[in-house]
This record gives sequence, structure tokens and C-alpha cells, in this order.
Amino acid sequence: VLVIDKARNPGGRLSTRDHPLFSFDHGAQFFTARDSEFGKVVQQGLQNTEITVFTHPEKGMVYIGNPVFKAFISRLTKTFNLTQNALVEKIEKQPNKAVGQWCISIKNKKPIFANKIILTTPAPQTYLLIPDFLTELKATSIKAKYHPCIATLAGIEISELPSIDFSKHLLKLNPTLLAQGNIEWSIAKWSRSKDNNTIHLSVIIHANQAFSSKHLEGDVNELAHQLWQEWKSHVNESATPDMSFLPNHVSYLKGHKWRYAKVAKTPDKWNIRTDQKNKFALAGDWLVGPRIESAWISGRDAANSLLHGE
Repeated sequence: VLVIDKARNPGGRLSTRDHPLFSFDHGAQFFTARDSEFGKVVQQGLQNTEITVFTHPEKGMVYIGNPVFKAFISRLTKTFNLTQNALVEKIEKQPNKAVGQWCISIKNKKPIFANKIILTTPAPQTYLLIPDFLTELKATSIKAKYHPCIATLAGIEISELPSIDFSKHLLKLNPTLLAQGNIEWSIAKWSRSKDNNTIHLSVIIHANQAFSSKHLEGDVNELAHQLWQEWKSHVNESATPDMSFLPNHVSYLKGHKWRYAKVAKTPDKWNIRTDQKNKFALAGDWLVGPRIESAWISGRDAANSLLHGE
């Protein structure tokens, strides 16, 4: 099995963006597990301390990275043959090649030939990549709808600590959560420098649906600054710990645009997911629902459908 991924790192919405001082799970910051098979994957991650349990104020028990999802994803993908930074431009049949073989054209790279394909891109991109003669699969992909999301990644380096007690008890601090105004969800995680003289605060902010839809075509870094200022204005003495000491200087501030962030509508159950004759299957959360485990479930089902079709 060869995995072709246009991103720099594997993981999709559970991928981690690294920085010398800060780490960000810039997609989803938590997930739940209802599927029994996926639950076994999660339990292994817990045993390896790659993920940990966190109590969400609304959703109850969820799983978060420990401290980020990078270790969890790295273990899941280490046995696979991965091609990163690979943008698939076209998928087609080559009559002059082996019977039934697919040709995958990749930007600035040599084409790849395959006997079977599982296509996992977001539904609008999937629609464009599916060859026209696979009409039923194209009809399935056009049914899905998404909500966008504007995300902000902010990192603060705090060298002047507000009190000795704060430094002493840092490792016991839970992530700081905030959802208010244009902010649908945010989480701030704490870490120390190796010499224990500096505290690092990594903040992820996700704008709500209305804000994200309205500003989707705007300058993402200007939007990041706007959301960061709003976050700071909402974080007051009611936060734990008191956040009023935060410096005005932000060491790292970037915006990220998720055009296909949250699944709003899935295809109907009777819409075809796999073309057995041409050995071409679809996968992705847009086929199951707006949850992280939906991507895993759809991938498993796609693989089973191709294997059982032999």
C-alpha cells in the first residue's frame, strides 16, 4: 500500500505543526471513540501515553494529544510507504498499460501506477479527481457539504513569571478552554523550557461558522490577529490561572484556513462508495459524519470493500 499525501506531515486533521518553542494540533484538538475497532487503536495510544483523556465541559470524556497528536500519528503511519508533498493532479486509465491499471499524475513528480485506489480527499476535490466514466462515484461525491473554519495558532514565551506558585504548579495545570463571541472553540496548553525558567503557552483558536464563512476569502493572518485580540479580551481573571499577566508580545502568530473543516451533510446511504469493477473506492469523514473517527471508519470500510470484491 502506498499513501500519497499533499501535506508535509501525515495525519490530516490530526496533524501537528511544529515550531522550535511551540507545538500545535492545528486541526482537531480532541476526538471521541465509539467504534469498537477504532477504540482498540485509541487504547493502544493511551497505553503508549501518546494521547490522554481530557474532560470536555460539554462532550465529557474525550482524547487529546499528549501533548500533541504527533507521536500517535507517527506510530500509526510508520509501517506504511508514504509519499508526502505530493499533489495529485489527475487519475486515469492507461490503455497501453496492464489491464485495469490506474495512472496517478502527481505535480512535479513521476506518475504512479496502481491496481486499486482509495481516494480520501475532501468531497469537492474528490469530484474533480474521479474520472468522468465513474458516474456513480461522482454522483456520491457531489452530495457532501462542509462548513469552513478559520484557525489561529499563537505562541507566547513567558520569562517573567507572575509568582513562584504559578511556576511550581505548572505541570498540574489543565488546558485553558474558551468559547465566546466569534470563537467557537479554543484551547491553551502550557509547557516549560528545559531550564524551567521560561513557560510556553500554545493557543489554538477556531472561529465559529458565521465568522469563518464571512471571512473565508480574507487575509488569513489578519484574521488570526483579530481572533487573537478577541481571545485575549475574553480571557480574564475568571480563567485558571489568572491570564492577566500575559505579555503583549506574541512570539508566534499564524492563521490557517480550513475550507473543508466540518462535514455538514453526508451522501445518502444508498450512494455508491466503491466501484468493484474498476477497483476504485471512496473514503473520508464526509461519507460518515463530522467526527475524527469517521475518517478512520470510512477508510476501513473502503479497504474491506476492495478486498472482499476480489
